[in-house]
Amino acid sequence: MKFKKDGKNYVIVLSRDEEVISSLAKFCKDEGISAAFFNAIGAVEKVEIGYYKLATKEYFFRREEGEFEVASMNGNVALVDGNPFIHAHAVLTSCDEKGEVIGAHVKKATVAVTLEIFLTVSGLPLSRVLDKEIGLKLLKM
Repeated sequence: MKFKKDGKNYVIVLSRDEEVISSLAKFCKDEGISAAFFNAIGAVEKVEIGYYKLATKEYFFRREEGEFEVASMNGNVALVDGNPFIHAHAVLTSCDEKGEVIGAHVKKATVAVTLEIFLTVSGLPLSRVLDKEIGLKLLKM
């Protein structure tokens, strides 16, 4: 991982084989970032992507093999139990002749080539707390 900082803005470049979500969480912890917003482009593989089903209050994830272009990745950083928590969604395009597109909540993804993350730190205190009705840790306002 490499990064540059300009005020509240960071440009973070993850390299091949770095796990995206855990690397970004560690970066935020190391830099003391507790609230931020980000977007990213690049290429990933070994993806675990899925959705939350409200009726059963559980996530359903599937593993996707192969390489994918990150057409769009957006997310935020907020504290959960005092640690930075990464909430990310992505639109991914398969790197083959089909060019199929998938998109959803990203649980895990490994950088295939590079991932360029543009992160802006927020001055707002952001944290997540469990909403028992929904079954998820939602942003506390």
